[in-house]
Parts: sequence; structure tokens; C-alpha cells
Amino acid sequence: MGRINSIVYRLKLLIKAVILPATILLLSDQTYCQAVDARQTAKIPHPCLILKKSDLPALRAGIKNLPLLKQSADASREIANKAIQSGIRVPVPADPGGGYTHEQHKMNYISMYHAAMVYQLSGEKQYAVFVRDMLLKYASLYPTLGLHPERKGPGPGKIFWQGLNDAVWLVYTIQAYDGIFDFLSENQRSDIESQLFRNIVKFFTVEDSYSFNRVHNHGTWAVAGVGMTGMVLGDKKLTDMALYSTRLDGSGGFVKQIKDLFSPDGYYSEGPYYQRYAILPFILFAKALDNNRPELNIFQLKEGVLTKSVMSLIQLSNTDGRFYPLNDAMKEKSLDTPELVYATNITFGLTGNRELLDVISRLGQVMISADGMKAARMIKENQTLPFVRKTVLLRDGVDGKQGGLAILRSGEGANQSAAVFKFTTQGMGHGHFDRLSYIFYDHGNEVITDYGSARYLNIESKDGGRYLAENKSWACQTVAHNTVVADEKSQFGANVEESEKYHPELLFSDFENPSCQIIAASDSNSYSGITLQRTLTRIEINGREFLVDLFRVENQSKANYDLPFYYNGQIISTNFKYEKELSSKKAIGSRNGYEHLWLDAKAPSVNQTASITFMKDKYFYTLSILGDKQTDLLFTSLGANDPNFNLRQESGILVRQNQSSSHSFVTVLESHGDYDPGNEIVQNSAGSVKNLELVSAGNTCSLIRISLIDGTIVNMGIAHGPDPEKIHTIRAGSDNFSWKGNYRLLTDKKQ
Repeated sequence: MGRINSIVYRLKLLIKAVILPATILLLSDQTYCQAVDARQTAKIPHPCLILKKSDLPALRAGIKNLPLLKQSADASREIANKAIQSGIRVPVPADPGGGYTHEQHKMNYISMYHAAMVYQLSGEKQYAVFVRDMLLKYASLYPTLGLHPERKGPGPGKIFWQGLNDAVWLVYTIQAYDGIFDFLSENQRSDIESQLFRNIVKFFTVEDSYSFNRVHNHGTWAVAGVGMTGMVLGDKKLTDMALYSTRLDGSGGFVKQIKDLFSPDGYYSEGPYYQRYAILPFILFAKALDNNRPELNIFQLKEGVLTKSVMSLIQLSNTDGRFYPLNDAMKEKSLDTPELVYATNITFGLTGNRELLDVISRLGQVMISADGMKAARMIKENQTLPFVRKTVLLRDGVDGKQGGLAILRSGEGANQSAAVFKFTTQGMGHGHFDRLSYIFYDHGNEVITDYGSARYLNIESKDGGRYLAENKSWACQTVAHNTVVADEKSQFGANVEESEKYHPELLFSDFENPSCQIIAASDSNSYSGITLQRTLTRIEINGREFLVDLFRVENQSKANYDLPFYYNGQIISTNFKYEKELSSKKAIGSRNGYEHLWLDAKAPSVNQTASITFMKDKYFYTLSILGDKQTDLLFTSLGANDPNFNLRQESGILVRQNQSSSHSFVTVLESHGDYDPGNEIVQNSAGSVKNLELVSAGNTCSLIRISLIDGTIVNMGIAHGPDPEKIHTIRAGSDNFSWKGNYRLLTDKKQ
């Protein structure tokens, strides 16, 4: 027996000294790696996650003299009171998104969270009783549940139709449990933990470990919920699994997600819509880790990328607060979401950046936490600085070398304009096949538009709130975006796995001159044998703004090329003739998104500078297009082959270049004039571009010459590749136009 005890003792020493420390993890980032210790932690002072017990006295005092904090606490009380009055309802899950049971379980986690906050602030037991009784109901229900009856596709849940929603439920609910922990008896805690939280943790870490270990927003929510549960339950191993994967080897988990899903500039690979959604578990779990395991220095990981991501996310919103609708985006989503309350408050607490106070003031609420109180106090003391939306280049990819997103901005406040140029990676499963596309905003309006996603979130009658079939047949397809389509086929054949292998390349950019901002990018993988290169230049001349677009297509073989422009507004005039379809309409094509486009009118062989003027609200815009004998202009509208009215009715102008090998599309979008309907006054309703000319010097450079009606000549020399030292010369008529570097703008004004 003594020998056996000796062996056991030595094994314990070996495990403690060698095996456990060796499990951690992420050898390239030793600063953030700590030895796994499965021992239970000492008694934890609850609440311990985001709202800390030690902060409660100051918070209770702050409610009395900080208006925004009191307003937020009152809002939590109102939500909790309404839920208490409605009674506890924990139905057996039956419905998809938007259905009764889905919405009830969603309301349950929201109301539990707010009731726990009110209990901590006030000590009123009715709020703790409500949370306790709700949790005990879930503890009875959860062990009886199988996979959700409305599950579709991978990653189903038990409470909800997809596991993602179960993870969201856990992130909120574990905070509620943390908030009433000390109110519960030991038996109640035992029942809730063993029947509910341990079972749901098992679901994520064992039954659906693929989603848990996945580097994706679904995985982020799952690891945040499990990791925070580990802190509340005093189970360090659960939190370590959340940090480093169920295998504890760094192949998945929170640290890898931070490193792989964000570029060094804080751009999130799935785009701003999903960045807005995923920022909550990223920031919440990181804050909980900072409070409970500060030795991890989680907010310093990847040079502070989490706080950078919050600032980048806000930059990815328009002046009205709506996020740019890139990839699978719902166009209605804006800064006014709960996710941004958490993200801005915690980031402000960490950085003290007073521009965030401007956003927090707009949101009209703060967190019930020390960070929220700090923001409320600074706002009361008028310490707010305006948040400045500026011209930015956000690199994409783990190392920032896989393309990116540029926003060229002009003006201030609500009158600001923005051209959003997308040359990012695919963006995983939620990405669209839209490389080198752009969107244009002005005076708060989306003028040149992107469709976003085909989905009616949580509207049960629209396929349970899921992504619709038209998301694949239309919204993801290349023709749904403002970029070149070759032979009516989508980039990469609409194959996500293939597109994930490649990314566009940034050629050059220069944003130093506010009157001339330029960026160029290329892609040589979207179509076999074809290289795409787009250069966008925003210039200001004679008080007007022009977006000059040179889109070059290089191909050894002949093909048909389409360059769509989807516009928001009413056509006012054109300078060319077209044939309108008056008696009947047909779809332009039969596949790859073309089957959804009605042909409304056509102008064949537009061998001129064609101009279309349209009006959005009270502002005028003119799109000028350089055409030749092979150029057709097609007026389109969305809605063909849409039996269930799933698609919005939107209009477009499709520039078609027939049977060409290499070709350069040249267009200019001009913002001009306004209409005052009250006083019946119209100013500058006509565009000023008289003529466009393209002079090319082979493969090295091009010269765009823009002649304005007032006699002004704009010469824009553009290099086809990045070479800041190279001298370029183009002969245009009797003149030589020379420049050094990537570009040159020369304006000859009328004398």
C-alpha cells in the first residue's frame, strides 16, 4: 500500500509540476498564457463579472446625482417591473425566430439581467425572487430538452432554433445569476448549477464542440458564455477552455478568435454588421477576464485590438448612425443597439477617449457598472468631445496584409459625404462576392447603394427570420453590387471556399490632401485570366464634389463586362435616348442574380459621354459614363422571379461593354444642387461634366480628362501600379502630361 501511495504522490507532483503548465497554450503569446489549474477558486465575492460588488456603494450614490446613470437604472427597473407583472413564462421551445417561444425566451434573459441589476442597486427582494424562480424553472426544463424542433442546418440549439441564440441566452443569464448569487440558498444554487448551467456548458463543450472551438462569431458567443459561467461557478477549467479551446491547446477559443478575427486596425473579417453583433461577447468576456484574471492582460493582446475594434466599428457607421451594409447586413442596424452601450462604456473606461462620450450621449444610456458611472459623470461635467468621422483605411486580415476597406469622407456633421471602397477578404460564410465595389453616401442618405442581406430578421412568416433563398440567388451574387461582372458570372463562381484562398491587393492610397483623396486596389483571382483594378478619387472643384472612378479590366480573351450602379432616388434627366419597356418586361438573364433583374429600358451603342441625373430627397446627383460603340446602358429594377415578394424594389443602371478584351470603365459621380419644395426654389440641378476622355499609356498609366461646362479642364493622371519614384508621361493631343509617382491632379480653370 505504501508503494502505491508513493506512486500516486509522485504522479500528483508530475501533473502539478509538468503536465498542467505544459497545457498552456499559445506559445507565440506567452504573456497571455497561464498554467491550467483545475482547483476551485476561493470564495468569490458576487457579483464578480462586469458589475463588481466593490463598486456597488459608489453606484448607489451615483444614481442620486448622475442623470444618465439614473435614467439607465430607471430603464432597467421598467423592464424588470413589466416582466414581473407579466409573470414567469418558460415555455417548451417550439418556434423559429420571431415565434412566441423564441421571443419569450429572448425576453426572459433580458428581463432576468435587468432584474438582477435592480436588485443589486436597490436590495429589493422581489427582483431577486423573480430571477430565482425563473432560473429554477429553466433548471427543471433544460435537462428534458433535445435539439430544437425547428432546427435547420448546422449548429442547432435547444432553447432556440440555433445554438448561437442559446449562447446569447447564457451570456445574459449568467450575469443575472451572478447578480443574485448571494440571495440564493445552497440547495437552490446547487440545483441551478447542476441542472441548468452545467448541462448547458456540456452542450457547448461536448455536444457542439465544433461551434465552441470555431473561430467565428458563433464561437465567440459560446466561449464568452462558458468562460463567464466558469468564473461565477469558480471553475477555472471552464474559463481556460473558453480561452484556449476544449482541447486546451490554443487551436480555438477566445484568444485565437481575437488574434484571427480582427486585423491590426480592428476591422472584423465578417464586416461591420457582424462586428456590431460580436463586439458584445468580445468586450464583455474581456472585461470579466480583466476583473477576475488581470494577469492575462487580455486588453493588451494584439496591441490593444479590442479597443481599436470599437473605434473602427463606429467609423464604419454613416452620419445617421447606420452601419455600412457590407456582406450579410441588415440595413436598419445602427449604433443604437445594446451591443454599443457595452462596447463604448467599457472602452471609455479603459481608454478615457472623450469622443466616445458623444456616442454614449447619443445612445442615451450607460451600463450599470463602474465604467458606466464614469461615463455618466464625465458627460454631466460636459467633458464630451465630438466624435469625428474621418477618412480612414482599415486593413483586413490577421496581419493587415489581406486587402482592406477605405472610407473617403468630405464635409462635417449631417452634411458629410462618404465613399466606401471594399477590397477585403471574403468575410467567411457571411461575405459577398463583391470585390472592388463601392457605396456612396451624402447628407445622411445612401445614394449609390448596396443591397445588404435578403433576410427579415425574426419575422416568422419570412422563413422564420432566417436568411432567405434570395440571399444566395441575389444578395451574395456579384451583379448585386457596384463592381464588374464578367460574362454574367459571379466572382469565384460564388464558391466561398475558393474565394477564402485569395484577397485583393492595395496598390496605393493618399488621403493627405482633403481636396483630392485617392485609393487603388486590384484583384487577379476573382475570374480566371482576368485582372481587375479600380482607382477611386474624390476631388473638389469649383465648390462641387466629384468621385472619379477608373475601373480597368485586363483580359487576353474577349468577354462581356457589366458594371452596375444601384442608385437611390428618382431619375430627373438623361442626355441620351433610350428605349423603354412599356408593354412587357423580362429578366436580363437566367442565373447568378441576373434572373432577379427586370430590364426596364435600354440604350444601345452609347458612343458618347452619357449622363444620368437623379434626385434623392432634395439633392441632385449626376452619373457621367464614358461610352463607345460597344457600350450599352441598361436601366434595371429588382423583383423578377420573386414569387414571395422577398426582394425590395430597387433601381440600377448597368453599363455593359460587349465583346471586349481589356477595357477601362470611366465614370464620374457628381454631387450638386438642391431643391427647396417649400419655397419652390431649385439650385444647380444640372451636372457640370460636359465630356470625359481616357488617354492610356499601355500598361503603365492612364490619363482621365474631364471637361466641365464652365470651361474648366481636369486632368487626372493615374499609375497602374505602385511606384512612387517612377516618371510617367502621356501625350494628349499636342500636350505632354507628366508626373512622378502614383498620380497627379491638374486643373486648368477658365480665365
